[in-house]
Amino acid sequence: MHFKRLIAYSRKYLGLNIAASILSIGAVIAGLYIPVTTKDLVDRVLVAGEFDVIGSLTVLLAGLTVVRIVFEYLRSYIFEYTSQKVLYDFRSDLYRKLLNQSFSYYDQVRTGTLMNRLVGDLQAVRELLSSFYIQVFEGLFQIVTTLAMMISFSAPMTLALVVIVPVTYFTMRAMSARLRPVYREVRVTFEDLSSTVQENLTGIRVVKAFGREEFEKDKLDQVAVRWNENNILAADIRSVYIPVRRLISGFSTVIILLLGGYLVIRGRITLGVLVAFNAYVGMLSGPINNASQLVNQWENAKASLEKVFELMDETPMLANKSNALSKPDCRGEIEFRHVNFNYGEQMVLQDVSFVVKPGTTTAIMGSTGSGKSTILNLIARFYDCTEGEVLVDGINVQEYDYNDLRRHIGIVFQETFLFSDTIANNIAFAVPNAPREQIEQAAKIAGAHEFIVQMPDGYDTIIGERGIGLSGGQRQRIAIARAIITNPKILILDDATSSVDMETEHQIQQTLKGLMHDRTVLIVAHRISSVKDADQILVLENGRIVERGTHQELIRLGGRYYRTFIEQYSEYKANAGGLELVSGRIG
Repeated sequence: MHFKRLIAYSRKYLGLNIAASILSIGAVIAGLYIPVTTKDLVDRVLVAGEFDVIGSLTVLLAGLTVVRIVFEYLRSYIFEYTSQKVLYDFRSDLYRKLLNQSFSYYDQVRTGTLMNRLVGDLQAVRELLSSFYIQVFEGLFQIVTTLAMMISFSAPMTLALVVIVPVTYFTMRAMSARLRPVYREVRVTFEDLSSTVQENLTGIRVVKAFGREEFEKDKLDQVAVRWNENNILAADIRSVYIPVRRLISGFSTVIILLLGGYLVIRGRITLGVLVAFNAYVGMLSGPINNASQLVNQWENAKASLEKVFELMDETPMLANKSNALSKPDCRGEIEFRHVNFNYGEQMVLQDVSFVVKPGTTTAIMGSTGSGKSTILNLIARFYDCTEGEVLVDGINVQEYDYNDLRRHIGIVFQETFLFSDTIANNIAFAVPNAPREQIEQAAKIAGAHEFIVQMPDGYDTIIGERGIGLSGGQRQRIAIARAIITNPKILILDDATSSVDMETEHQIQQTLKGLMHDRTVLIVAHRISSVKDADQILVLENGRIVERGTHQELIRLGGRYYRTFIEQYSEYKANAGGLELVSGRIG
């Protein structure tokens, strides 16, 4: 089943494969007449002494050899070309599948596993494709035609060799049965190895910071040992069958020499026929011997195909409806109606309801794990709520085409990710053709312009992977600029100023004030200074909204928000009218 699906990718290149197949036939036919010419050289020149034909026979032999070589080169090139194109199409479809998966999918799957699918597993498939037609189609054609020529030269010797065919077949079948589970385990252990390496390199600073180099090295060694043991086992299985195959080939040579010599002595065949027949045996043994390599590649590719198609067949956990609505414009109204959200068996949000009016700012506070970021993720439909409804402009977000919806939303995630590219390209990620003036304006609003122009190549400076080379605050300001440049109607800041100092935070807040005009803004923050000017503040605890109101209302309420304020501004003290500084009063 998996192989049929793989072959379906080759149909696009059917014309090229037919042309290569014709070249394969031509190469085999040219090769078939080389022993015939050799027979004539032996019988007519060496035995009969017809030296006048040596020139023409030599030219014919050279011509057939050249034709065979050229045809083999062309068919090998075409098959390699088509296998690379099939691999390209296959990888593109697989990558597109991964891009369409939801956040929840990546919460469960390791990056190293996906990298192995896209690289290691697909490479095993390509190796099979590049040689499959040659070893199967051409091999079968060569076996049939070679046997026909051998029968025409000497039926008794051909019959004597036929008894070897079932022995070879069952030998290959036994090797295949033993290799199949081993190669499946090889792919699994290689996947573990890739994931371990990827995780350690990504978190290398944490590893070194805690002096865990030796521990991680030992952990990798354990995985590498398992991978090596499985590869050695596969090699051991192959090595057992290689001498068996050669032993069978040796028996065929003995049969030819004994029976063929007897027939020559008895005058049943000529010496030239014996030489030609021996050449045909060599041609016949080629595809038969290659069968072991094909079995090796087949079992390796089969193990990879199982994993790749398993990934391809994964149903997206979040998908658009067939009649999903487009959203050409957006007012920015957001409403949660009795929303519950479970992550597995864990309840994250419970009966959350609130309304965000267009053009207003809503701040969300709460302890770690209270569900703040989950609310933001539900608005952009990175996840679907378990119960209730999330609405944008009065329509459930599940009714929209989610890509269309997200075009109206600018997001700064809590964990800042930047690509290994120029600063300008990172800022303009969502607007690839943005002019430099627009990029710089977004950077100025985010408070990033000053440090960018001081870098070696300014906006054309290439930053390291994941933003290495920049401070946490610098990375976060570039991320803010990336969200701003899209001019979104809804702006979401998920703890966006947590990595900047108080002075920089104040600068960003001042520049964002102008941007927030006539724009719906949601802010998740831990600092009171980031939320105090919001039109409404929601305080979450254990997935529920326990307080809501403006800054002044929540201060007068004297609840959780008030206690957070006191903790962050210990220089204030409470009195009947609100809070009072030692040297003055605040509202």
